[in-house]
Amino acid sequence: MKKSIQQAMRPNAKGHPMLSEVDAERISIKEGKQLGEIYKATLALETWPERYVRNAGSFSCAEQRALLGKKVCVAGCGGLGGYIAQLLARMGVGHLLLFDPDTYEASNLNRQVFASSKTLGRAKAETTMQAIQVINTSTSVMAYKLDVTGKEAQTHLAGVDLIADGLDTLQDRARLSNLSRELGVPMVHAALSGFEARVMVLWPDGPSFGELFGAEAETTAEETLGTPAVTPAVAAGLQCTQIVRVLTGRLRFGNSVMVHMDLAEMSTESYFF
Repeated sequence: MKKSIQQAMRPNAKGHPMLSEVDAERISIKEGKQLGEIYKATLALETWPERYVRNAGSFSCAEQRALLGKKVCVAGCGGLGGYIAQLLARMGVGHLLLFDPDTYEASNLNRQVFASSKTLGRAKAETTMQAIQVINTSTSVMAYKLDVTGKEAQTHLAGVDLIADGLDTLQDRARLSNLSRELGVPMVHAALSGFEARVMVLWPDGPSFGELFGAEAETTAEETLGTPAVTPAVAAGLQCTQIVRVLTGRLRFGNSVMVHMDLAEMSTESYFF
């Protein structure tokens, strides 16, 4: 396999050693290996699979290879979760576990990336999985029509490296934070309302969601201010940036920093806990 990769390697227009997607698929068939294994072997040779070559400069080959071995639980596949799953698959996270007990309804069409006239009434987790399988065939994806904090979900979470929060209510997020602490893994949290969003990493040894934000509220700010399409898209992008920084070891436990964004005013604020 190594020899086949070395023979097929060519520099791209920017001079990065690269294995084309066509050659990666050909070698995968020839060697009887999964495409993800070809990508890993290519990166070990300090060569970029064409699929990921535009990450060069932002990641090292070693960091990209590390992402291929990581497993992320995406809690909720709606406004935030759909974008999170898509972005992580495109960035090269190797394993995604998708949890959402809900189905798409017409009110989701304004902001949820995989909501369409054809997916109304379909399960969000399964629909997201099917979309991801088309986007990146090398990403392993499992979909569960379950509440991630429920007992039935627990057996599916073995080996998870991180939890991405795409839930809605304070109570659900507080339970998700407790789950991440039990598993001993970070949780990357985001919340939305109108044109505003907040994003932060909650570490298992740091303050919990409940300690910072409480766990009881009759209504959420999102219910009052709504959620335009741009807000989950921007928040999920920042969330995924923090996720890959954690997964590649660039971001480690320290002070918990929350970033609050007001997209309408083009302003951000940082809070330290």
